[in-house]
Amino acid sequence: MKDLRFNDLRNYDALIFDLDGTILDSMEVWNEVDEIFLGKRGFKVDREYTDTVKSCSMTQSAEYTIRRYGLKESPEEVIAEWEATVEEEYRSNIKLKKGAREFLKEAKDMGLKIACATALNRKNAVNSLRNNDVLSFFENMTTLEDLGNEVNKSDPSIFLLVSSKLGVDPSRCLVFEDVLGAIEGAKKGGFGTVIVYDRLSAGDYEKGVNTADFHISDWSSVQC
Repeated sequence: MKDLRFNDLRNYDALIFDLDGTILDSMEVWNEVDEIFLGKRGFKVDREYTDTVKSCSMTQSAEYTIRRYGLKESPEEVIAEWEATVEEEYRSNIKLKKGAREFLKEAKDMGLKIACATALNRKNAVNSLRNNDVLSFFENMTTLEDLGNEVNKSDPSIFLLVSSKLGVDPSRCLVFEDVLGAIEGAKKGGFGTVIVYDRLSAGDYEKGVNTADFHISDWSSVQC
């Protein structure tokens, strides 16, 4: 695997971005939400929990949380509590990672189609991109909600849905993710892949250097 450079993008027609932990500096917020939510119930966040929920839809994450900790709440009640905690963060506070906006603009100027495939709900995804003035760069926004929350990103379905909407063959799409399971899912679908470093998924990045086609340790470091 090698560092991604702008010249590499000329081999593709579309770029598909994950949001949390990939272009959004948001994973710390979710870690805090997990700590608050589970802490109120007498539990602590551990690596197994974080690794399980980070590539799942909200519904899947809620169902897993209820099963694992024997909670009495419904998935809808768990999700409502999570969303009440993070909604304002996505609307006003969560920022892009340094260099991500410049990368998106350069890719757009090159004529590439830009889309996102995210486990976020649509409201938070739209609010975060609008707040960072990049919503107009995206031709398509697809969430796991669009698949009925039936699969997570270890399955290629969400990426295949995006490529179909864009009218671009998977082999001509490059998927950007910070989670190894999502990289593996994209590769199953025949997509090019880029693993992006995030502090809270650093272990995935270290493993992903042997799996993805390219890597990005820092958006600001991407060169021509």
